[in-house]
Amino acid sequence: MSEAVELYKKDGTTAGIFYCSECRVVYGSKDSAQYCHSERLCACGNKIDRKFYCQCSECDRVERNAKEDAREAERFEKAKKVQASEYTGGMVFGRDDQYYESVEDAIDQYLEGQEPEYVWACKDVGVAEASAESLYENILENMWEDADVSDLYGVDELEVAIIAFNKANEGISVWEPDYSIAILTDEVV
Repeated sequence: MSEAVELYKKDGTTAGIFYCSECRVVYGSKDSAQYCHSERLCACGNKIDRKFYCQCSECDRVERNAKEDAREAERFEKAKKVQASEYTGGMVFGRDDQYYESVEDAIDQYLEGQEPEYVWACKDVGVAEASAESLYENILENMWEDADVSDLYGVDELEVAIIAFNKANEGISVWEPDYSIAILTDEVV
């Protein structure tokens, strides 16, 4: 087992950090440095299999899922509830992190009796508009130190092309979940 060695400042006061006596990796706590090369056990009794973690993979997964469930419950609580028959939007988003063309399509992915009580509405955010400024920034970043737009040729043509490009892509739908609207599925099931 490695030992934790505390580091000190020039004036002799503690720096509050430690290093492993075996490999000299620096840690923010004495315990982490102490257990750098030894088997560490989680509070549940399982071996901690990842070096910079404080709990085993299973406890970490359970904790992450609990946090995600709490966040999801909070979203649902705040959301406007809409019956599936009243939803007039486009795509919907399920708890399985998948997009579906309709509430029915989302429900069809589950076994009978295991359907979710709701899915999320989606909003069409469209294709992000291209801008001459972002292109210039990218180009100038790779040029000489004090380069600027006036050093470039074809700027007017580029700006016309960007306007045409943005216009051509206006009709493309790009969907993202709208967590302000929960679509209740009980009438579909």
